[in-house]
Amino acid sequence: MKKALTTFLFFLLAGCAAAPTDPADPLEPMNRKILAFNDAADKYVLHPVGQGYRAVTTPEIRKGVRAFTENLKMPLSAVNNILQLKPLDAGKNLFRFAVNSTLGVFGFFDVASRLGLDEKKTDFGTTLAVWGVPDGPYLVLPLLGPSNVRDSAALVGDFYLDPVSYATWNTSNHQLRDDEVLWSLYGLKALTAYDSAMDLLDDARKNSLDYYSFMRTMYRQYRTKAVNDAKGVRTADRAAYEFDMDDEDL
Repeated sequence: MKKALTTFLFFLLAGCAAAPTDPADPLEPMNRKILAFNDAADKYVLHPVGQGYRAVTTPEIRKGVRAFTENLKMPLSAVNNILQLKPLDAGKNLFRFAVNSTLGVFGFFDVASRLGLDEKKTDFGTTLAVWGVPDGPYLVLPLLGPSNVRDSAALVGDFYLDPVSYATWNTSNHQLRDDEVLWSLYGLKALTAYDSAMDLLDDARKNSLDYYSFMRTMYRQYRTKAVNDAKGVRTADRAAYEFDMDDEDL
């Protein structure tokens, strides 16, 4: 933890030595350094792992695994919908979770959507925005990618609010277990998320004049739309490029 904090502070101090090109992105110099690190990790680690995953699986298998991980997010969305005072949406998410976890064989088949039960996905970052918390400066997180101060802090809230996290609760010492079950779930979620995003990221790198600016713009549009949807505000224009990877077909 100390090494991680020291590294972060080094990037922060080194990055602040240069002036940002966007006044709304004061941490741009630091963010670009972290993006360079993420690109190197993608090239030498993540991309080969993603290609290997695709090589040993079929599209149908990947679709099932992705449906399984998406189903695990429903209880968290239900909790955040309650915090946003949307009990009906929370009920839909819990009903989807129940249907897909049973009739859908632990969520590997999205039976709920076939029954007309649309999902109401949300997260704690959106909940904080509904409560009036500003997004703060744009951030690029190591390995995780685009974010902002509010959404980064909300990752901790999402972990502790997620009922699925407590499936690994250790009753002997009343703490979350740090074992293979918990880390396997995290690894599977990360793998399916990267598999969904891999083609989008490759396309953005090839076709954007400035990959950093492109991703910053798309993340802001994506989060603005998510927050407006949660607040019931109609978005006048659709984002120029759909940043949300959750709807991408396999």
